[in-house]
Amino acid sequence: MLKNKLTTLLLLNGAMVAAPVYADDWSGEGEFGFTSTSGNTDSQTLNAKLGINKKSGNWNHAAKVESLKSSNSGVDSADVFVFTEKSEYRFAEKTFAYGKLRHEQDKFSGFDHQSIISFGAGHVFIDGGKNYLEASAGVGYRDLETDEGVKEQEAVLDGEIKYAYKISETSKFNQNLFVESGSSNTYTKSETFLKLVIVGNLGAKFSYEIKNNSDVPVGTKNTDTITTVTLVYSF
Repeated sequence: MLKNKLTTLLLLNGAMVAAPVYADDWSGEGEFGFTSTSGNTDSQTLNAKLGINKKSGNWNHAAKVESLKSSNSGVDSADVFVFTEKSEYRFAEKTFAYGKLRHEQDKFSGFDHQSIISFGAGHVFIDGGKNYLEASAGVGYRDLETDEGVKEQEAVLDGEIKYAYKISETSKFNQNLFVESGSSNTYTKSETFLKLVIVGNLGAKFSYEIKNNSDVPVGTKNTDTITTVTLVYSF
């Protein structure tokens, strides 16, 4: 299964690099990382992300697919798939309303899936010099199911903070924090990463991610951490 996913993602990356140049209102970014060890330890880890953005007037649409797959001696140790789509409408220079969809499947989180649709508003507090700071908050509806088959549908509050610091023309530091809270579970995700330009549109990304679920089934840990190093291609 991992080899099949690797082959597919390599083909997608190849097609992406060979694709024609998009119009100015389209942009995107693909990430890919793969590690394989053999001998005393036989393990494989595949990490891939693909995001696409489109701007049209006051609208900005962003969609992203993320996949993490890891196995040790043929036994899966991580299996994550995430899809997000967010549409923003700027009704002022730095203020926007948004609608968002998120679907996550994490085989080892204790949840079969968590899906949410939410609506809210946000504001860009800093956008000048080397710093960027944005915050948003909203309300929504979540559908989740645990590995034990327990299903919940509930109202949720969500909030997000994005901070970026431009170190130089070829390097940038980012810190993102996302919280989604309902009566049955509070989901928190923190992502810290450093992006470096290697040459042209090709770069590298060093990322540390923390995910926490406040209420999980018995035998499941609340917190997962993921450290990745990936190649990044911007288009």
